[in-house]
Amino acid sequence: MKKDLFSKQNILRYGKNSVISVQHLFAMMGATILVPTLTNMSIAMALLGSGIGTLIFYFITQKKVPVYLGSSFAFLAAFMACIPSADVASIGDAVWNTAMGKVSVAVFCAGLVYLLFSLLVKLIGYKNIKKIFPPIVVGPVIIVIGMCLAPVTFNSLAFSSATYGYSATWIPALITAFTIIGVGCFAKGFFKVIPILCGILAGYITAAIFGVVDFSIVKNAHWILFQKSAFTETFGWYSSISFDWTVIMTFVPIAIVTFMEHLGDINASSVVCGKDFFKDPGVHKTLLGDGVATMTAGLLGAPCNTTYGENTAVLAITKNYNPNLLALAAVFAIVLGIFTKFGGIIGSIPSSVIAGASMLLYGMIAANGLKTMVEAKLDFSNTKNMIIASAILVVGIGMNSAGQTLKIGNIAFSALAVATIVGILLNLVLNVFTRFKKEESGLSATGSNYPDDEENTTNK
Repeated sequence: MKKDLFSKQNILRYGKNSVISVQHLFAMMGATILVPTLTNMSIAMALLGSGIGTLIFYFITQKKVPVYLGSSFAFLAAFMACIPSADVASIGDAVWNTAMGKVSVAVFCAGLVYLLFSLLVKLIGYKNIKKIFPPIVVGPVIIVIGMCLAPVTFNSLAFSSATYGYSATWIPALITAFTIIGVGCFAKGFFKVIPILCGILAGYITAAIFGVVDFSIVKNAHWILFQKSAFTETFGWYSSISFDWTVIMTFVPIAIVTFMEHLGDINASSVVCGKDFFKDPGVHKTLLGDGVATMTAGLLGAPCNTTYGENTAVLAITKNYNPNLLALAAVFAIVLGIFTKFGGIIGSIPSSVIAGASMLLYGMIAANGLKTMVEAKLDFSNTKNMIIASAILVVGIGMNSAGQTLKIGNIAFSALAVATIVGILLNLVLNVFTRFKKEESGLSATGSNYPDDEENTTNK
C-alpha cells in the first residue's frame, strides 16, 4: 500500500492537484486579504477563518459542492463602524481588544442567523425555493454578480496608477490578463488547467521588475502565528469578550442580505458545474455550512465568511469541478495563516496583478449568466422575460455603479440583494397575473403568449 501511495504516478497526481489548488488560493487571496486590511483586522486570522470555514463547508455539504469561502464584503461597513481604524488603535492594543471582543460575538450571532435560514429552507423544501429562481431570474442575477465585482478591478487599477504610475500598473495587469488568455486558449496538457496561476506569476515578475512589489510585507511578518508576540497580539481580545446588543444588531440584519447572495452564488456554481446543488446535497446544507463557517470566524476573530464568485470563475475557466481541490486550497490557506511569513509573500502580490486576473474572472461569471439563459432557450420576444431581465440588470448594475444601497432602518441591502429581490418579486407577480389572464380568457398555457409555468418556475 505504501509503495502504491508513493508511486511516481501518484506523486505526479498529488503535485498537479496541489498546483491547481494553489490557483484557487490566488483567486480568493486579493479579496480575502483586502477585507481585514480595510477594517484593521488580522490578515492571519482572515486566512485561518477562510481556510477552516471552507473545510467546514466542504464536510457539511458532503464533499459535493466546489465552493470556497472567503471574507465577506457585505459586512464591511459594520466592521468599520465597530472596529477603530489603524490610526486610532493598533491590532492587539487595549482599545482594539475591547472592540474585537464585541465584534466577535456579533459575527458569531450572524452565523446563527444562517442556521435559522437553513432550518427554514429545510422545512419549505428545495423545490419551493427553486420556484423563485427560474432561469429568467438566475441568468441576469449571475450577470449582476460579475458586473458588481467588475468596478473593483478598475478602482484598484486607478488607485495603483495614482501611486505607482500608469506603466508600472497597467503593464503588469495586462501581462497577467494576456498570459491567462494565452495559456487558457493555446496551452496543452497540465498548463491548460492553471492559466490563472501562470498569469499571476508572470504579472508578479513583471511588477517586481517595475519595482512595485512591497517586500517589506514579507520582511515584517512574523515567522509563525504561535510565536509569543504574534499569538498575544492576535488573540489578546479573548479577555475582552462581551455582549453588546448595539454591535450585534449592526451585524445580524446583514445576514438577511447575504442569504439572498448565497442563493445566487449557489445557483451560479450549479450552472457552472452542470449540477443541481439546490437538490444535492441541498441548499439547506450549503446555508448550514456557510453559517457554521461564519460562527467559527467569530471564534477566531476573523471576518464573516461568504461563498466566492472568483473561485466559481476558476471552475468555469479550468472545467475542473473537483471539490477536493477547494478543500486542499483551504488547507494551504490555513498553512499561510499559521506560517505568516509565507502569507506575507502572498500579501505582497501587487493589486495591479490581482486586477489583471480579475478582469477575466469577473467577466467569466457574467458570461455564465448568459450561458444560463441560452441553455434554457428563453424567448426574449416574450415581453415578460424582457421586463424581468431588464429590471434585474438595470437595478443591480445601476445601483452598484452609483454606489447605492437600499437602507431600511439599520439594514443596508446591497445592489445584488436588491436586484435579486426585484427579479423574484417581478417573476412571481407576473406569473400570477398571467395565470389570472389565462383563466379569465379561457386560453390554455400553450395558446398563450407566455411560456408555461414549468418553463418559468424551474431551472433547466
